[in-house]
Amino acid sequence: MKNRKIITIDGGSAEYWRQRTHGFHLIREAERAAEHLASAPLYIAGAWDEDYGDYEPVENLAPFDRMEQSIRDIAADDTAVSILVAQRRTHIGGYEIGAVSDALMPDVLVEDPARNPLWGPDTD
Repeated sequence: MKNRKIITIDGGSAEYWRQRTHGFHLIREAERAAEHLASAPLYIAGAWDEDYGDYEPVENLAPFDRMEQSIRDIAADDTAVSILVAQRRTHIGGYEIGAVSDALMPDVLVEDPARNPLWGPDTD
């Protein structure tokens, strides 16, 4: 038998609605980060290079960092996770939200090849 966390909901309280608003805000921020990531350039201009007479290309990692931070923010917020569990959304913009996947599939073994990169076809 598993111990489940029982949550009491008071739908009329201001705290409940503040938590819901914050949870939806975190989800929307992740969706915006995914949209920005899809359209952001992979490289941006860096310092001027005298030898080539042009700017040095620099990897544009800021959109990736923003997306990863927004996924971490969602995973840290119980309300945002519960909203995504209710919607059965485990991914935003191609990024898996592990807390949602774990809540939807709590009985998946650690040895599952899709969830454990150390477990592969040539290991036992």
